[in-house]
Amino acid sequence: MASSLFAHPTLPLRETCLDAHVILCNANDAVRSFHDTFETVRKTRNAKGMPTDEEQDLLRAMVLFAGAGLDSMVKQLIRDGLPAIIDCDQGATVQFKDFIEKRLREGESGSRRFLADILGDQKPRERLLSELVRDLTSDSLQSAEQLLKVAAYFNIPSGRVTTDIGHLKQIFIVRNQIGHEMDIDFSQTNRSRRPRARDKMVKYATELLRIAAAFLAEVDSKLPA
Repeated sequence: MASSLFAHPTLPLRETCLDAHVILCNANDAVRSFHDTFETVRKTRNAKGMPTDEEQDLLRAMVLFAGAGLDSMVKQLIRDGLPAIIDCDQGATVQFKDFIEKRLREGESGSRRFLADILGDQKPRERLLSELVRDLTSDSLQSAEQLLKVAAYFNIPSGRVTTDIGHLKQIFIVRNQIGHEMDIDFSQTNRSRRPRARDKMVKYATELLRIAAAFLAEVDSKLPA
């Protein structure tokens, strides 16, 4: 049933995570809506075999919205929760220090300007935290590597996010083909769109939302009571 595939994640214990939870619930609802519409259309016309182009667009939308939900939720957690976790988690603190060191190595003139901006600020540490948040939220999550990079700043081991990085990479490839190329296969002479089967696309969307829920739960568990 679609409802079991795309059920809402568990309500977090920390208030800091509530906005992220709302985002993820809405992502689940959107993906479920596309899935239900797909199933209704297929049932109405008693369809057999490969979905039509229009039906495949519903499957593509599932993956796009699942990816967008993951992206939006993670960014909300960065803004709302990362500074507090850096304050209380030693591993996250080390990652924060590594970020500062990296910024100070970015060319002599650039590092001097960065240092002057920080030291001249009334609250240097808060300014550094805001620089990290801005850096991590400035681009959309378009790869497994980007997602795991963010997880590292929360001191979340990659294995707590996914145990199959290769599969996650493949999902992001599909997501980007749909989002950036309209799913057109330019290697074909007729430049037709790539065929998308229901079971695989449901699997991809489900995994993106599962990863988002796991990420949310990990952050929730790290935040102080």
